[in-house]
Amino acid sequence: MLTKVPLLYIILLVNSLSLAYTHYGIAPDYLTIYVSAFLSVACLSRALRWYRFKNKTFTLAQAKHQIRMTVLFANIMGVGFSWWSYTLYGYGDFALQAHVAYYMSITVIGIIICLIHLPAAAWSASVTVGIPFVIFFFWSGQPVFVAIASNFLMVVAVLVMITLSYYRAFSSVIDAKQELEIQNRRTHKLNAQNEILANQDGLTKLANRRSFASYLNKKLQADLQQRNFIVGLIDLDGFKPVNDIHGHAAGDRVLTEVSMRLKKLLSDDCMLARIGGDEFALVIDHSAVHDEIHVLGKSITEALQRPFTMRTGLVQISGSCGFAIYPEAGSTADELMDRADFALYEAKSRARGSSIIFSSEHERLIRQKSQVELALTQSVSSQQMTLHYQPIVDGASGKIVGFEALARWFHSELGHIPPDQFIAIAEKTGIVTDITLNLFEQAVQQLKSWPEPLYLSFNLSVQDVINRKTLDLLKLILDKHLVGTSRVQFEITETIMMTDLEHCSNITREMQQMGFKVALDDFGSGYSSLSYLHKLAFDTLKIDRSFVHNLHLDQRSQGIVKTILALCTSFNVSCTVEGVESEEQKNLLLALGCQYMQGYYFYRPADISTFPLV
Repeated sequence: MLTKVPLLYIILLVNSLSLAYTHYGIAPDYLTIYVSAFLSVACLSRALRWYRFKNKTFTLAQAKHQIRMTVLFANIMGVGFSWWSYTLYGYGDFALQAHVAYYMSITVIGIIICLIHLPAAAWSASVTVGIPFVIFFFWSGQPVFVAIASNFLMVVAVLVMITLSYYRAFSSVIDAKQELEIQNRRTHKLNAQNEILANQDGLTKLANRRSFASYLNKKLQADLQQRNFIVGLIDLDGFKPVNDIHGHAAGDRVLTEVSMRLKKLLSDDCMLARIGGDEFALVIDHSAVHDEIHVLGKSITEALQRPFTMRTGLVQISGSCGFAIYPEAGSTADELMDRADFALYEAKSRARGSSIIFSSEHERLIRQKSQVELALTQSVSSQQMTLHYQPIVDGASGKIVGFEALARWFHSELGHIPPDQFIAIAEKTGIVTDITLNLFEQAVQQLKSWPEPLYLSFNLSVQDVINRKTLDLLKLILDKHLVGTSRVQFEITETIMMTDLEHCSNITREMQQMGFKVALDDFGSGYSSLSYLHKLAFDTLKIDRSFVHNLHLDQRSQGIVKTILALCTSFNVSCTVEGVESEEQKNLLLALGCQYMQGYYFYRPADISTFPLV
């Protein structure tokens, strides 16, 4: 279209100049010079205007406007050139009149061909120029011109039909192209939406783990001047009971509110992401001064400690933070994330709701942890771990009623390694079940030699409880040594129970059905909520030592212990108090109604051979 319309005007210009040349000197000058010059300028201006369009992209509205203008100018110029040529017809002999007829016919045919993609303009030109041409020459009385008019009429009719057919094909191509463009726009839009979904957390609308990792890697690649920034990990403390007690919808609302609080607190240039269920991560340009980072960490933890208002009531959680400073803590994304994660673990281990910055001391601990991890794997295969036992006694009589088995590990190079350290590593590396089975078999072999009333209390890790197959393996060990399940009590912390309340409850019920006793350990150190306590299956509740430490000085602790004892009575379960270290504590607990106790006042953990078994 952009090439054919200028060609139309060139054809019209050349033919018109030829006609003016043959009539020059015969027709008046105003017709052959001035009018032809005016028409020629009009042709040239329109041709140049269309020529400039060749590199321009039209919108749909602009294209429609140009089509309307083309149709209008085709009519105006058609009328103008027709009037001019008919005026020239009155001058000259038959040959010049024949030239006019030739000029009119060939020009109209050329216009129709050039406007074949624009049938409205082609048909308009055919009507405004062609019909007057046919009528004019039919009435001329000249047989030759009548024949030319008849022939012209048939040719124009055929060209109009060809134009219509061509236009239909052309329209189909345009429609197909428009449909393809629509599909392409839809595809681009869908791709953009998929890109957003691939990089955005659907619940909080924050960046997700993938987007966060990409951002951190790009920042490290672009940061050639070694400018300080920090990588932080934030983990919510006490979030799991929100889902279990208040429902997943409440949990989602808490996560959304957490993200809003963090976004409001942090600067706009901070990269904030949700990288796990209740874990968030951030990257922010920041001073490397530890005091200033601690201020940031405190503001974050304080923001998360404010209660969340749910439809079911107020929800109280907290958040712990771990920070790693670039380039002090590492130069790669993996190093920074690992060190921030280690700092977070330390924060959660020391005091939940606090923040810790990765330091050189933590680097030493990581190396030590790696050594312990390697040695731990070797110790399991070589059965280096042993057991100490701490008696559980009747507080009134002082008589031993059972023994709690406690893992001990002495390494020839690393020395004594406390259980809370190697058990955590064993859970992370996946070998804790092997340790459990090995130590349980040792304990069962000891149990066989104990008098019948004494029972074994054995601690299980979270992986032991979650993995249903472990329970079957423990039962097989008892069957192997011909020991009844009624002589074994499994201790499970309430923290473990809350990892998956429904599943753990089913496992503990199955333990009871198999004849095992179940003790809910460290009660009071974690969630201590009646809303989940009634869902659990247990035979003994062990009150955490934190309530006993200042029992004789703290009326509240006494009240809490008394309430828990009453709760156990109403649940028809036994109660054991841990951490008894003085006679004063023992007597006070007896006065409160507690029967079974455990602590340094009675016995310290030791080899089973040091205790009286009768």
